[in-house]
Amino acid sequence: MTATPSLMPAFPGGQADFTARLAAPRKEIEHEFLRMGEKLIACTRLLNETSEAYAEMAGALAGSDFSELTDSVDRLSGLVAHLDRDRIATQSFLKELNDLTVQFPDRIGALTRAVRTLRMFFVTVHSVAATTGHRDANLLQFVEEFQKLGLELEGSVASFADAFARMRDSLNAASEMNAQFGAQLAELLDRIAAERTRNLEAMNRCRLWAESRVSAHAQRSERISARVSRAVSTLQVGDSTRQRVEDVEKALQKLSGHDDHPSVSAVYALTSAQLRGAIADFDSETGALARSLQELLQDTRTMLDSAAADSDALLSSGDSALGAIDGSLQQIAGMLAQYESCDAALSVAIDQLVAAVGNMLDHVSAFDDIRQTVRLLSINATLRSNALDEDGRAFRQVATDLRSLNDETDAPVEEVMDRLEKCGATLRGFLDARNSGEESRTDAMQDTLETSRRRVGNIATRLRDRANFMADTGPRALSELRDAAATVTDRQDFCATWRRIAAELAALAGEQDLRASGGDQRAELLAEIYKIYSMKAERDIHNALLGIAPEEDSPTNGEEEDSLGDIFF
Repeated sequence: MTATPSLMPAFPGGQADFTARLAAPRKEIEHEFLRMGEKLIACTRLLNETSEAYAEMAGALAGSDFSELTDSVDRLSGLVAHLDRDRIATQSFLKELNDLTVQFPDRIGALTRAVRTLRMFFVTVHSVAATTGHRDANLLQFVEEFQKLGLELEGSVASFADAFARMRDSLNAASEMNAQFGAQLAELLDRIAAERTRNLEAMNRCRLWAESRVSAHAQRSERISARVSRAVSTLQVGDSTRQRVEDVEKALQKLSGHDDHPSVSAVYALTSAQLRGAIADFDSETGALARSLQELLQDTRTMLDSAAADSDALLSSGDSALGAIDGSLQQIAGMLAQYESCDAALSVAIDQLVAAVGNMLDHVSAFDDIRQTVRLLSINATLRSNALDEDGRAFRQVATDLRSLNDETDAPVEEVMDRLEKCGATLRGFLDARNSGEESRTDAMQDTLETSRRRVGNIATRLRDRANFMADTGPRALSELRDAAATVTDRQDFCATWRRIAAELAALAGEQDLRASGGDQRAELLAEIYKIYSMKAERDIHNALLGIAPEEDSPTNGEEEDSLGDIFF
């Protein structure tokens, strides 16, 4: 059968023209939708990174640096408590030393009086020796020894009195400094306790607030990301439209070699309907996508603005809390430096006290000599008085008085010697404890302070780094989403060329009733075209034009309408 001349220009050359014209918009859609998909995926990635950065800001206030900072402050408190225990031990040593020597002034007074008594005895002995010495050749020698022993005794008592006076001055100075230490350490402990309860707790409140805000932001971000993912899924309309247009091209190519007018007209009518159906679905989906992206753009902007405000608030409050902590740590460092300065002065006073106590201990043997000297003088005086007979009455009185003096000095000398030995034991115990590591504790405090300040710096740096990252990634995510939205909102009409082709095909087809029988050639051609379809929508349009009941079975020919595969062609 020969085709009418009026339709001859439409084929076969017209088919190639239609194919080329149909392909151009398809390629443009493929390019633009691929670009839009990349933008949406980039937006999702940046939104996720922004959320992670926000979560990490809160995490910086709950991470290892923060917990170690808390531990460091606790260690500082423990070290100061150790120092205070050292102070208490020093105070106990000073008190014990004071208690042991508190009676020394009375005992020194008694010994001084004994020396004055001996001096008077010397005058008596010297007078006796002056009158009777010519009859006793040894008497003058006894007097000289008496005088020498008396002078040694006087020198020992005076030396001990001087040593005690120096010890007393050192003891008073050390006691006063150590008492001041108590106030300093109490203030230092209060400062650290305030740091623990005020600044760290303020920082902890900041962290809890941040965690609640992060949770709310994460939920908003998840909803936004899910909507972006759905928008990405909607881009499948580009792929499905591309496939449907390709199927139209294939259907038109089936006309190659056909000159049966009814068959050609039927194919034109069918492809025009398929093209219009594809255009309608594409316009509907892209219209919904445009509205969805505009709403998504506004919601994302709101979410990012809220996140940025929260980030600024967190950075401000975090920096404020960290600044307060750092300032307090600096004050603690200053107080520790002052403590070390005072500790150095106290160490000097303690060293002086130790030296003074050592000088006092050097007099233990001297006091034993005092006791032995008085006893020896008493015995010698008795012997000399017996040798002088009547002339020895004065010596006998001296001997009697010396025995009395020996009895009077024996108890105080014994007490002084006993207390000096106890002072020595107390001093040795204190020195052993003092050398056990007070300096290492102050070094540990310095190290802990430096570590604490470094932790504060690490946390502050982490906060600022994450805040800066959010300030960068948030706007970039919004820009990617804005560009994706502009692809469908700013584009005038992706399908303008297809609309014209659909109208041309309809005009070429003329009035067609595909329900009417068109002969075997047309039926065979339409059956071949039906096999081209890969989507249910195409088969439904075909069946509707031919008056065939719509199919109810699942998609065939490998169609997966809900799949996200091959979104990007």
